[in-house]
Amino acid sequence: MFKLKLIALLTVSAGLTQAGVIQSISFDLSALHAGSTLSGSVNLQNPLALGGSVVIPLMFSDPSDYNPTSLSTTLTVTQGPTLDQFRFSAITFTNLISAVNPALNNKSYTLIVRGAAQCVIDFPCTATGGFQGNDPAAFIATYTVTSAATPTPEPTYGFVLGGAIAVLGVARRLRQA
Repeated sequence: MFKLKLIALLTVSAGLTQAGVIQSISFDLSALHAGSTLSGSVNLQNPLALGGSVVIPLMFSDPSDYNPTSLSTTLTVTQGPTLDQFRFSAITFTNLISAVNPALNNKSYTLIVRGAAQCVIDFPCTATGGFQGNDPAAFIATYTVTSAATPTPEPTYGFVLGGAIAVLGVARRLRQA
């Protein structure tokens, strides 16, 4: 009986752990500013599956060159002809000052998918796709999507520790009885 209760408590506390996934997206904006990127990530409980989507807040690597300085996009997994595709919703911003080409100063751009990032499997995944700034394209560049396991325990890890302490307490009490 003691072993059965011990196993039950360990099983319940282990069930409280959460695996985590970091879903990231990054856009290469070197066509506007050398080395410039727009990127963001979110933590998810599970990898995105076919038909799933998530809103990802984005920030520029050099925010003083753009307006607004932070944006968001919706990343969606769609069915491609042969592989799953990661597509983002349109992103609009203004390029304030361009070190690459002054003719690009104070121009607005809308980033749209041009060749979706594709993965054979949804997780783990690192895929590169193409996008263009405006239509017709003022510039063409690449974006990268990454789905990876979180490198650190989730905050709910404390539940596992609490469960282990409870198991030890119950085990001690049962031994004394």
